[in-house]
Amino acid sequence: MGLIRDKKLGVAENRRYDLPLHKSGGTGFLILLVMLMTFLAMMALSSFFVLGAITDRWSSGLENKMTIEIPAEDENEKLLTAEKIEEMSRLVGTALKDNSIVQDYKVLTREDIQELIAPWLGEDFSDDNMPLPGLISVTLRADGASRLPALESELKELAPHLRIDRHESWLNDLLHLTSSLQFSAFLILLIISFTTITAVAGAIRSRMAEHRKEVELLHLMGAHDLYIMKQFQRHAVNLTLKGGVAGVIFSCLVLTLIFWMAGRESEASLLPGFNFSTVHIITFALLPLFVAAIGGLTARFTVLRALAKMP
Repeated sequence: MGLIRDKKLGVAENRRYDLPLHKSGGTGFLILLVMLMTFLAMMALSSFFVLGAITDRWSSGLENKMTIEIPAEDENEKLLTAEKIEEMSRLVGTALKDNSIVQDYKVLTREDIQELIAPWLGEDFSDDNMPLPGLISVTLRADGASRLPALESELKELAPHLRIDRHESWLNDLLHLTSSLQFSAFLILLIISFTTITAVAGAIRSRMAEHRKEVELLHLMGAHDLYIMKQFQRHAVNLTLKGGVAGVIFSCLVLTLIFWMAGRESEASLLPGFNFSTVHIITFALLPLFVAAIGGLTARFTVLRALAKMP
């Protein structure tokens, strides 16, 4: 009894267990399960970060911006010549230049418009038989949205059939979609955490049942509950840490493959590019420690609760 009390709680001589937990069955299965849970958690976390970046970039890129289109047909559905469209574009540009709510604008040339539609109609597309509309990209000042109706009325006098698109409708739909996906990723993280807790608790209960006689013997020899608990806790931390590290490494390989494949299609993609920041990388690096902490705390409460019911 004195020897047990003289030893450091939870650590046996030569860093070995007083309880033969390392010889218990199912150790490899628990490591594999934790690895898979960590892999899924990191993929969900990566999705959360990517969706957040897409939301921020689309929002900042389109905030206080609008597009003015001068259709190739007038209000009477009569085709306008390219010269007429260019003339109306210049008039609209002059009106924008003199307006106080406009911060900046750009009248797109025919070459610019052809470059925009090239991915859909091909590089060899010719506009000889298809008239192109006039397009003007406009950036409003921060307080310009409230005075936009007055600007629209002024522009309608120059080109009654022009259209103004502030991108609000489809941008709001995009933000709603990405927010929903982010919330789904967060729920997946919670489910993974709960599953990991359940798996570790089940494994610890199984080991306590397997080594019940040894635990009772330690009790009779005077070992404190905390001492016995730390045996199981250290075992759980070791297993979950191994599984967490393996899961992160596997996730990094899969993410590298995904980003490599996405990079090959970047020219045809409508989504903005994305690179993980230092904060993201640190979060991923700490994930195995978080998993090990979950395993350790789960083992602690599971063992203390079971020991409290022992005579």
